[in-house]
Formats: sequence, structure tokens, C-alpha cells
Amino acid sequence: MSDTVSVAGLTEVGRQLFSGDLLRRSYAVHGISTRLLTDSAAVAAAVDGFLSPFASGSNGTAGADIEVFLFTVDVLDERMAAVPSGATPLYDWGPLKIFHAETSRFLELDTRARALADVGHRRLVGFIRRDALDSGWLVSHQVFYPLWGQLMKECGLYPFHAAGLTRNNTGLLLAGRSGSGKSTLTLQLVKRGYGCLGDDTVFLRHTGDRVEALAFPEEINVTEDTRRLLPDLAKVKKFTVDPLRDKASFELESLFPASSVSRTEPQQIIFPAISGKDASALLPMTRTEALALCMRFGFFFVDPSTTGRHFEILSLLVRQAACHRLESGRDQEQLERTVESLFSTAGGNQSPGEGMA
Repeated sequence: MSDTVSVAGLTEVGRQLFSGDLLRRSYAVHGISTRLLTDSAAVAAAVDGFLSPFASGSNGTAGADIEVFLFTVDVLDERMAAVPSGATPLYDWGPLKIFHAETSRFLELDTRARALADVGHRRLVGFIRRDALDSGWLVSHQVFYPLWGQLMKECGLYPFHAAGLTRNNTGLLLAGRSGSGKSTLTLQLVKRGYGCLGDDTVFLRHTGDRVEALAFPEEINVTEDTRRLLPDLAKVKKFTVDPLRDKASFELESLFPASSVSRTEPQQIIFPAISGKDASALLPMTRTEALALCMRFGFFFVDPSTTGRHFEILSLLVRQAACHRLESGRDQEQLERTVESLFSTAGGNQSPGEGMA
């Protein structure tokens, strides 16, 4: 691959466009260090908000496990991480697309941003149009996060789209897409005394012969329906609203102090879905079914170099945890009792007939 589409070459393009000193930010996420360098205070603020629990005081020149350069421009041109013609598509989510070429991953967010990650060297460089900076969520979640998450996998931490909770040393993951009810149920359980690792993402790490879940405590995202459903949310003094989202977010600790925890060993995995019925129901599922669903929520889409290891970790996860589908009903008290019933048999595995099919 030519230097014009290498991290070094693109970083030089960015430095030529911006001659001043770059802003520096450093983060330590469960022992993995990330350094951000950017020409934009808005970009720095967006990533700061996303990784605020992991902010590090070290902004020097010492090497980091992951290094990220993000530059802002008026218009994207062909010098700025344009996707090579021979690149292989990996992921297509409307405006957001990711491609693979050798050890490089290319991200393209329509005409608003492009980025390239060199997974072997754990380096990322991106360009964002200035007129897209009004949305901090776009910067943090659609430009920074997808390729940064891949680089975290190269360091042994695997993102998983799930809420993480713990009670009495028993870990629970609520795995599902946006709209499945994870955040609402998370808030209900935290109110009842559960510790929370995060309501949308946790990191998985293989330790010994077990898989542990590590906290990634972003702000909690809630819809207007959730705010009407949970009266306690009226006590929140500050919500963050982004122009590109139909949700508002807030810091969990502002409502439930001392509710955050850093890690747990998952012993239960629930895959929730809103049923529309009054009563909730837990349904047993085989580990094969659970593994298939875990692969949907494991951010495989930019992962040719780590797919085997990622699959192994998810396989270990569903072997160590009991797995259930949850049909979430309208009766919130009964829903909470249904989930809490799992903790009377926490750590129990499925019967032999419910194992790998």
C-alpha cells in the first residue's frame, strides 16, 4: 500500500493543513493506553466526553498502545483516507461504511468523515468536516469508536454490545441492539441495588479459563418513553442532547451515586426484547443459539485479524453463563422480579439438554 494511504502519510497531510500545536489527550482503559492528537477543541471535547472515566494525566510524548490523530477540514478530498478501489467491504450501515485492505481498515461516513486504521501498528488517523462538529455523538461514536474498538481488540479487550450489571458477586449481561430495552431495565435494576458497568457496551477479557466483563461507563441514553416510564429520571439535573439523536443522556452517578463497578464475571446472559404483552417471560435457550446472538453484538464487522480469538472468547462466555431470552412486558415490577429470579440460582448452567446443539 502506498504511503499516500498509510497512517504516516495521512498524518503528514493533516499536519500540513494545520501548522499549530495539536491538542493532546490521554486515556487508560483497563490498562490499555490511548493518545489522541487533534487540531480541534470540539473533537477533543467529544472524545473526552466519551472516555471521561478513563482520562489520564499523562499527555507527554511517551509511546501509547493506541495513537489516534483526528483533523478537521472544510471539504474532504482524495488525499484524506479515500478508500482504495481494491478494498473489501466489511460493514455497511447506511452512511457508515468500513473496508479492509491488507492490514488497514478504512472508515467512510458519507461525505462527512474518513479514517484509516493500521491494525498492526495500532494507529488511526481521520479527517472530519468542520460542519459535522455540532454532533459530539457523531465524532465519538461514528468516527472515533468503530476503528478504535478494533484496535482495542488487538490489545486483548473485546467490545460487546450489552449492559453489564452485578449483584452479590454475580455478573449479568443484557445483550441486545438499541431499542431492546437494555437501558430501561438497567436503570430499574440499579435502583434496586445492582452495580453497573455500563448500559450499552462492556469489554470482554479472557483471564485464565474464564471471561470477565470490564466497565465502559458512558452516559445512560434514554428515550422520552423511558423518561415517562421511570419517574426517578425527573431528578436528573442535566441531560445531554445531541442534534442527531432521538435520545437524551445523563451520568448514572448523578442519579445513583456509588452505583458504578469496574468488572464482573458474567454468570447470566439475557437477550431482551420488548414483547408488547403485560407479563414478562424468561425463555431457555441453547448455548448454540446464545453464541449466534453474541456474534451479532460482538463487533465482528472490522475484525478479519482477530475473528478467531473473538469467537473463542464468546464461546467461553456462553459456556460459563446461563443464557435466556427475555420477553419484556409492560408490568415493570413483574419484569424486575422475573430478572431477579435468576439470582436465586446464579451461576447455574443449563441442563445437558440445553447445551451446544
